[in-house]
Amino acid sequence: MISQYKFKVRQFTAELPEPIDRTLRTLITAEVDIVNVETPDLHNGEYNEVYVAKHNGTCIVKQGDKKPILTKSKRSLSVQQRMAIRSVNDSDGYYERVMPKIIARIEEVLELVEET
Repeated sequence: MISQYKFKVRQFTAELPEPIDRTLRTLITAEVDIVNVETPDLHNGEYNEVYVAKHNGTCIVKQGDKKPILTKSKRSLSVQQRMAIRSVNDSDGYYERVMPKIIARIEEVLELVEET
């Protein structure tokens, strides 16, 4: 039985173009990929379900009435692609198995992408 659902962001860093006011409460909105689901045992017949996320995109920092600060991920598109594939299936070797197939059929993949 699940006791609690939790959310954890790991390795979260965003470069800011300006300083923030440490005296104000800060609201952070970030694009993340869910990279894992952990189920730690509570040793009482229950466990928690913890969704582990990694920052991978835009981050908005909002403080009071000040204009929001917008940041973007510094990750390259190829790193973002690899993380997206691994978010679908993170089993050992999956990325290494599917990438050659994507590359071999790149015209079909691009055609499919352009249709959407």
